[in-house]
Amino acid sequence: MTTDTDDAVLRAIFQAQNDACWCMEFERPIDLTVPDHEIVRQVFENDPYWRLTNPAMARFYRLDPSERFEDRHPSEIFPRSPQNEDYVLTLIASGFEVDAAPAIDRRYDGTEIYVENDVRAHIRDGKLLRMFGVVRNVDKHRHREAQIRNVLDNQVDILSALPMGVLATGADGQIDMINRAAERLLNVSLEQAIGQRVEAIVPGAPALLAAIEDVLAQGHTRAVMVEGLSWSIAPRLDAGVVAVLQHANQAEVAE
Repeated sequence: MTTDTDDAVLRAIFQAQNDACWCMEFERPIDLTVPDHEIVRQVFENDPYWRLTNPAMARFYRLDPSERFEDRHPSEIFPRSPQNEDYVLTLIASGFEVDAAPAIDRRYDGTEIYVENDVRAHIRDGKLLRMFGVVRNVDKHRHREAQIRNVLDNQVDILSALPMGVLATGADGQIDMINRAAERLLNVSLEQAIGQRVEAIVPGAPALLAAIEDVLAQGHTRAVMVEGLSWSIAPRLDAGVVAVLQHANQAEVAE
């Protein structure tokens, strides 16, 4: 049996957490036996309120220090929106036991932030009484992912603009990437090439495959002439090869 002393210790631990922790209750417990769309409606409309939050929640959502978080309505930071309805559907699908569930919250200074919640719930006789969990800010991760995507997009643009052909295979020997110049030289489209093996699209493939096998075995760059095309083949760090190809006369001019 939990004693008053136990409750005081648990509350002190909860309040001392650096992670933003919360517990949301509902004045009218949510009926989980109804269709999902009705459960979603109840989550937002059955008078939710903050049963318990820690100081880290107030800092996380930038609440004025003079105010109590429990006195504010949950909809101020968790408004009903298509994104947050999807979030609730994720909770329903997981039985209200989920880690890193994404949502979009609104801080008290008006800024929207992408967050992840670890959520658990108390359910009794088919009724959702309360949800509780930990919320984390993932805005920085999303910005970082966006930056990486931009870098990758720029690299693809650069490869596409190169006047010589570039073709890359993976460890399984299938084509991972081919730029526009290689499409023209091999008379094949990106859609036709990706996922195919080199021999399926390259004339004179036996000689080329022998050169690729040599590169993979020896780990050095090798040049080979195949059907009027000059190939310069190099091993990739993660297996497979990268090949630069151009017409033989262009290669001679470059030399």
